[in-house]
Amino acid sequence: MKIISIMFSPVFVCLPEMAVRPMKKNGFRIFALCALVAAMILSHSVAFSADRGLLYRYHFADTPEYRIKLPSSLREISGLAVSEAGKLFAHDDELSTVFQLDPRSGKVLKKFHVITARWYGKGRIEDDFEDIAVAGNRFFLVTSSGTLYEFREGKNEEKVQAEVYKTGLGKSYEVEGLCYDPVSDALLLSCKKSAEKKGFRKTDERPVFSFPLASMTLRKSPRFIVDARTVAASAGKKGFKPSAISRHPVSGTFFLLSAESRLIAEIDAGTGSLLNVFALPAVYHPQPEGMVVMPDNTLLISSEDILQGTVSAYSMRSK
Repeated sequence: MKIISIMFSPVFVCLPEMAVRPMKKNGFRIFALCALVAAMILSHSVAFSADRGLLYRYHFADTPEYRIKLPSSLREISGLAVSEAGKLFAHDDELSTVFQLDPRSGKVLKKFHVITARWYGKGRIEDDFEDIAVAGNRFFLVTSSGTLYEFREGKNEEKVQAEVYKTGLGKSYEVEGLCYDPVSDALLLSCKKSAEKKGFRKTDERPVFSFPLASMTLRKSPRFIVDARTVAASAGKKGFKPSAISRHPVSGTFFLLSAESRLIAEIDAGTGSLLNVFALPAVYHPQPEGMVVMPDNTLLISSEDILQGTVSAYSMRSK
């Protein structure tokens, strides 16, 4: 029997060909009825289901648990990261200044500056910074061209020296997301674009690359590839360009955030398959650029805005 795949939002269902072929009985076409019944029966064993993963336990249709307004210095907030001690860190998108924030009030507890040596001396870095990650006591910033800066946590107003690593991804990929995966002891870099001339089949592919900390060298083949068209279509949208990536500490799955389409997706860590997709309300997320899961499983999503940046918090529900 031939099998045909049909998408019923929010699930994908594989149906026998006889269930989706137009048929007539007593003069009526029963195609739609057969497909609907089959979808209901098979909805618990599908490739894409809200019963898998943990993203569905965050209720984005509801008002956030709380929402904080950030100081003007973080109006263009780009990324969020949390340390093993539960400290929340953020950065803006132009200068290499890192802020420690109170996760409930948004108050800046301290800020320190990442510097590099140049021919005229040492100073803060001006670049297109996209995200931040913490791996133990090692901190990382990534730029849109894939350059990684490694540094340590600094004291208030301290200048800390950075080591620079070139991943070779370049502007053709436009790196926007960065997170640490303790299972593989690697950084993951999510990209807004694919480099079509470097072997990818179509521009709908959004690669996520691995950067193992043992070798400090990018693996040439992506850890997994996200099909942007599939993700967007699952939520009735037209595009999906990841602006952030975060690992959930309980499930080990990865959350991908898209500022352009205001979508958040969940990806299986082993297969890279799509588990869940949800839309974010524009009233709370005008331009969602960063996210992180806190030790208590609260999901924080940062957004840029015209006057000041914000952070919205969602608690993980029991179901």
